[in-house]
Amino acid sequence: MLTSSVPGEGKTTIALSLSHNLAGLGKKVLLIEADIRRRTFDQYFETKDQSTLVDSVMSSDGPEIKLSDTDSMPGVDMVFGGKASINAADFFSSERFKTFISHAREQYDYIVIDTPPVLVVPDARIIGNHADAIVYCVHWDKTPKAQPVAGIRSFESINLRVHSMVLSQIDPAG
Repeated sequence: MLTSSVPGEGKTTIALSLSHNLAGLGKKVLLIEADIRRRTFDQYFETKDQSTLVDSVMSSDGPEIKLSDTDSMPGVDMVFGGKASINAADFFSSERFKTFISHAREQYDYIVIDTPPVLVVPDARIIGNHADAIVYCVHWDKTPKAQPVAGIRSFESINLRVHSMVLSQIDPAG
């Protein structure tokens, strides 16, 4: 999963690039937009239908992977976020979400989860329990040092380890 301290640090761009690169290696990739408060994938893609992560998890037949219908990223299956009538923290800590991730693990080589910023809402800390690795994105030369330190400590406080950090939006001239 990818997260950051605050919005605008490049985690969605990195999630898209990572997914594209993994697919280019012949891997079966599922990219999940796990921000059910605000949809950022809509800024990058046009969808032909509105199947969302919420639809997938809350399906009356039990959690199932309902792919968003977009052909903008060949080789990458995508599930867009969506608005939930339940609290997002409750949604991500539900047994239904856990089952959804379990089904996805059976079908894909890689699942890339783009989460909300860890210092803004608790979702990333909850989703982190379902992830094999946590990648922390930091906006180069902009994010104050205290923010990623606080974000990483918030993961450590619940016994989750950040596996790597990525500097995003690097200005080679600066």
